[in-house]
Amino acid sequence: WKTVFILFPLEFGAFMLYLKALKIAPLSLAFPFLGFTPIFSIFFARLMLGEVATLFGIMGVILITIGAYLLGMRDIRRGALEPLTALSREKGVLFMLAVAFIYGITSVLGKKAALISGPVSFVIVYYGLFFVGFSVLLVLRSKKSPVRYHKKEALTYCLLGASFALSMLLHFSAIVQANVPYVISVKRLSLVISVIFGWLVFKERNILFRLIGSLVILGGALVLGFAE
Repeated sequence: WKTVFILFPLEFGAFMLYLKALKIAPLSLAFPFLGFTPIFSIFFARLMLGEVATLFGIMGVILITIGAYLLGMRDIRRGALEPLTALSREKGVLFMLAVAFIYGITSVLGKKAALISGPVSFVIVYYGLFFVGFSVLLVLRSKKSPVRYHKKEALTYCLLGASFALSMLLHFSAIVQANVPYVISVKRLSLVISVIFGWLVFKERNILFRLIGSLVILGGALVLGFAE
């Protein structure tokens, strides 16, 4: 419970920042900055859990981080530091980098709690708290402005909830069996999917470097296969 009380406000705040970042910045520009989470988690996993990454593990994490950086490049003529300049142009990108840092901490704390209680028990209790927290937030918000839902959106909400629950069960089942940075790095394959969705669904352009970055991320994931 002590770990949960430390973990909950950090992750709740990070999730709110995450939603805000996706709302105000292009998906394929902001989302790749989550790729920095494994780098942060290497240090926190060593500090809190005593996990030491192998050479292949470090190489894989670095490749995935480089791939995530390339995902943020839109035009080489703007220079190699162009993704970093987006931090000053796009507030949503800065929010997402802050989320990556916080997730570097919470991923380690989450493993610590899941090792004590078991993945299933932890997910039920911890995300039950999330349900309560967001319900309170919704009630407070509805007092200021009415919150309306349409029946046609109900299925979408149910699918989102079921998908999130399944992903968390799989996440914590994986993270108790392997080093935190490795698991988080493999999760960042979702960056590749976000680039494709940003292009196909939201009609975002200038994705050449994002596709190259996606291949680098896939290469990093393959290297992680030799990490243990």
